[in-house]
Amino acid sequence: METKNRRTPVKISVSPGATLPGKVLAVCLCLLPFLTRQVYRIVPAEIQKAYYLSSNQIADFEQFCREIFLLLIAGAALIWFLYERFTLEPKRETPLTRVGLTFGICIGVYWILGLISAIASPYTGITWLGSYQLYEGYLAVIGYGIVFAAAWYWVDREEVVQFVRRCLMILGIAIGVLALLEHYGICYYNSFLVQALGAMTGVVGKPQAATLTFGNADYLAVFCDAAPVMIAMIRRTAKTVEMLLQILAAVLTAMTLLMTKVSSAILIGGGVAVVYLVVWVLHADWKRTVRCAACGGMAAAVLAGCFGFLLTRPGDTVGEKLTHTLVGTGQENSFQLLEIAVDGNTVSMKNADTDFSVTTDSSAISPEMLHYYCNGTEVQPTISADGIASFAEPELEHCQVAIKENAIAFELGYLTPVQADYRDGGWKIEGTGGDILDQVPQVSRSQKLQKLYPYLNGRIFVWANTISALSDCWLIGHGSATSILYLNQQNLPALLNIFGRYTLYNKPHNWYLQIAQDTGILSAVIMLIGLAVVMIAGAKGCFGKKVAWDPWKTGLWFAALSYLLLSVFHDSQIYVAPMFWFLLGMGFRAQTAGTAKETKRA
Repeated sequence: METKNRRTPVKISVSPGATLPGKVLAVCLCLLPFLTRQVYRIVPAEIQKAYYLSSNQIADFEQFCREIFLLLIAGAALIWFLYERFTLEPKRETPLTRVGLTFGICIGVYWILGLISAIASPYTGITWLGSYQLYEGYLAVIGYGIVFAAAWYWVDREEVVQFVRRCLMILGIAIGVLALLEHYGICYYNSFLVQALGAMTGVVGKPQAATLTFGNADYLAVFCDAAPVMIAMIRRTAKTVEMLLQILAAVLTAMTLLMTKVSSAILIGGGVAVVYLVVWVLHADWKRTVRCAACGGMAAAVLAGCFGFLLTRPGDTVGEKLTHTLVGTGQENSFQLLEIAVDGNTVSMKNADTDFSVTTDSSAISPEMLHYYCNGTEVQPTISADGIASFAEPELEHCQVAIKENAIAFELGYLTPVQADYRDGGWKIEGTGGDILDQVPQVSRSQKLQKLYPYLNGRIFVWANTISALSDCWLIGHGSATSILYLNQQNLPALLNIFGRYTLYNKPHNWYLQIAQDTGILSAVIMLIGLAVVMIAGAKGCFGKKVAWDPWKTGLWFAALSYLLLSVFHDSQIYVAPMFWFLLGMGFRAQTAGTAKETKRA
């Protein structure tokens, strides 16, 4: 006789509940990039000052709501995991390996150091959820780890893997279609439904752009560098309609990547995708002549693509085109400023060869009462009727000085002039956001390094800037999402050479430097070790001599490789990172434990 209140064991290996968590996780993460909701937030005084905001209330419709949704996903996953472990029988298999344990320890230490950094930070209130344009706080970092673990734990059956593939296929098609529409001026955010559901007003987006719901083209490009996964979904065994949709998803993803015009993502992501295709072709059971023809065709396509890409760069010669691929703003028609110096009544503009200075004898500023010097020799300018001084010296070809009351503006060939105000018996420089500077701070005094600042669209400068702020980050960092408060925003020569105007940097544009700044250099080293262990194990699982070729498993590995390489040039962001950690967790499961085929349900 059956005892009352006796719990009937649930065999999760054959129940719908065995596959449901993995499927729900996949759906939520595919929906995350499209989630939008206008939220008004009060930002801390430090952030308001750092961004030169006129109000402490800001509107956000992209990042904050997605971070909250990510945390809800992570929280639900954690609760369901605990429910499974404590109530369901038999327990789901957790095949821990030495590699998995090593990576788990690395993540754990990374979390602990991040927690210490968050608590010890002078800006603790900011570090948990982040702040304006930096909504990736410490809690989001925890969320990424949970997403990784959830993918590893629940995407353990072939049925779930097939479902995930379909979700990614739909995601790839949706991204491609919406990017095409935005390219022709129809932005996702401006549709009636999105505006109504997101409580949004006003028009956003730019014609001829492809930023979609990822904030900017860089993040969309990084997302599209999961192209190897899209390619790996194409299977000859699929039904004809499904196979055509798989091909469409891969094509649209590649097309969107090209539309972003992000050089690093196109070269690295496209290159990794091509390598994956070559590996796939070489493992295919085609005739040798067919394989050689396919590889030759891809090589020709790559050469043609590189040639076409180079033709789109500005410049007359190949050298100029290559330079403009690496440099954000051309400097040929500028003074190529390297240093601004102030010494009482004298203000100087210096480049590698020329010291151009202006001196006044009194606080009464006029073109006639100023003295102009080129490399220590006084020069006489030509002064126009509206008070603009021009010079005949070849070294000052791109220099003009405009006088306005007690201020002078150095027109040096940039969009923004350098303005000096005469105050309190000496010159002061007007900096970013209208700040008045006694001296213009330099990230580095090395002229060789300064000349490299504009390369990679200014990333050389921001990397040097971040490294210069890491002197106290050996053990713990400054706290998540605090880069804007530590980067040097007043290195005016660098900003002018990169953008032609003053602008703000709020991120290191390098995930590994971002970790070092947020949670410490030690945590960055530990994270690199953990990722290296996972990727090396994955390479062995894909290309080992005793391992059968698996296009899906290898596609996941190549997608992770693409993201990690691109992380040298881009930050971790709420737009892209959740999907990376999901794919990494799923790939790690496939590499270390494989996926079990679903048994017939009772």
